Amino acid sequence: MSISTSNIQCTDCGSSVDTSKDTPGRTPCPKCGSVKRTVTAAPQLFNNLLDDFVAHKLSLLTKCGAPEVADESNWLDAFIWTTVFKTGLDAKERAYLFNFVRRAQGAWSAYRVARTALIEHIETPRNVFSPYFKALLNFEVCISQCYQGYELLMTASPVKEKLYEPNDDSDGERLQKLYIASKHMDQRIAGGKLPTEATAAIWITNDGLESSNAKLSFEELVGMLLHVRRLSETLSTPPKAANVTPDADAPPSGAPVARQ
Repeated sequence: MSISTSNIQCTDCGSSVDTSKDTPGRTPCPKCGSVKRTVTAAPQLFNNLLDDFVAHKLSLLTKCGAPEVADESNWLDAFIWTTVFKTGLDAKERAYLFNFVRRAQGAWSAYRVARTALIEHIETPRNVFSPYFKALLNFEVCISQCYQGYELLMTASPVKEKLYEPNDDSDGERLQKLYIASKHMDQRIAGGKLPTEATAAIWITNDGLESSNAKLSFEELVGMLLHVRRLSETLSTPPKAANVTPDADAPPSGAPVARQ
């Protein structure tokens, strides 16, 4: 990684210094004679550093494209008290649904933390990287909790509904691919399935989340989160008080529907 001589200035007066004449000592500043130097990385050089050593496509991340969502309701408390007094739900089915609601709430919470950290990254000087990786970690948690929640719900479904069909390129399938990429990062490194400059199995873009074989927009992710919220609220509402509007939050393609 070379540095252009035009990016080397005298520390004392700011004049450009031609370092090609350093033999072997430093060439004095032509204006003030100082040998103190300041090196300023060119924008493209710094962008290459970000992309090659920090995170894939990081230099292109210039905004938080993740929509804001309201603070989550405490669906798990409501579900617990609803099922305490609800008959006709056996212990196994309740366990599956309990853990679905738990993961739905976890996915919702992780998304909010990730979005806050992403905004912090955008507003932080470009040489500070911790907020980006806090955002990435929580997006990975969000994806994991959301996908595992759907798996639990599909297992509990008496008709064994599917989140997606193989190779349908639906948002459900792309969620699964991101989940697998994050979960099995070690295998992807060993199998050469990561871009050579990637430091993580998935990365953040202005529009959403990506891996080497899948993209999921923030709008699609939020759509799925709204769907699991709707299902959780349905499961947590006592039957006599339920007031569900079927089209209020459209589920992702192939997503199962909660049954009470």
